[in-house]
Amino acid sequence: MSFISLIWNSIIMKPMINSLSLLYDLLGDSFGLSIISFTILIRLIMIPLTIRQTKQMKKMQELQPKLQAIQKKYPKKDVQNRQKMQQETMALYREAGVNPIGCLGPLIIQMPIWIGLYRA
Repeated sequence: MSFISLIWNSIIMKPMINSLSLLYDLLGDSFGLSIISFTILIRLIMIPLTIRQTKQMKKMQELQPKLQAIQKKYPKKDVQNRQKMQQETMALYREAGVNPIGCLGPLIIQMPIWIGLYRA
């Protein structure tokens, strides 16, 4: 067994399997209810991440007209114009308090959980 699969199993899979087993015992030996309950529990735990992601997406949508104006300002695709466009774009992101990759953070955190749930 490789080191990565050992970490995957001990951090993701075993806690999920143990949680599902506990819910199975608590809910009267019903796999369906335990899976539904576990899914609801995971969704409740993920609510803060989902809210953060939604706020970031709304901020990004509000910035779209300004981003398009910056792109129109630099129609040529030479290296100098691209650098200026990137600098203005990053300045706009800093002003608005937006991290362009911030929308992906919650997704990256959720993916191992959902993959583990599928494989459990």
